[in-house]
Amino acid sequence: MIHRGVHADTSPRRRAFSLVESLAVIVVLAIAIPPAVSMMVDGARTQADSVALTRATWYATSLLECVMADVNSDAPGLGFDALADADAYQTTPTTGFDDRNGVVIGHYAKYGLSHDLVIGELSNAAGVVTGDSDQDVFRTVTAQVTWTNRLGQSRTLSIGCLATDLGA
Repeated sequence: MIHRGVHADTSPRRRAFSLVESLAVIVVLAIAIPPAVSMMVDGARTQADSVALTRATWYATSLLECVMADVNSDAPGLGFDALADADAYQTTPTTGFDDRNGVVIGHYAKYGLSHDLVIGELSNAAGVVTGDSDQDVFRTVTAQVTWTNRLGQSRTLSIGCLATDLGA
């Protein structure tokens, strides 16, 4: 037996966006995108500043490790006594700190970091100059690393340590 009747339309119907729906999407996107982009830019800036601070920390630590190796070296021109003339220790051509550590300094310079070593006077273990030669057997050595952050502001990180002659 053959049934004749109305067949239901089973094909999916395509429906277009109305003008009102399209405008609503544009308004929502116009409101949501600028704050989202701003948050991404702020996040990228914060991350870049964190990376720069981490590099500065590594750099300062590397510099201090080199100084401590020099203080404990028995090579000519090195040892604790070399710190008595901070300028000669750092800048003497070929044998000075800056020339001997040029690879490390150059590596960080390409990231916009520069350094300064500050070598203090003989002091006691608290870093205080007492004038007593039995107590004043230390020198404070501070590595100061400077860079410019993403906002164009100069930043400086200082890390210090006490050095002494362990053989004394």
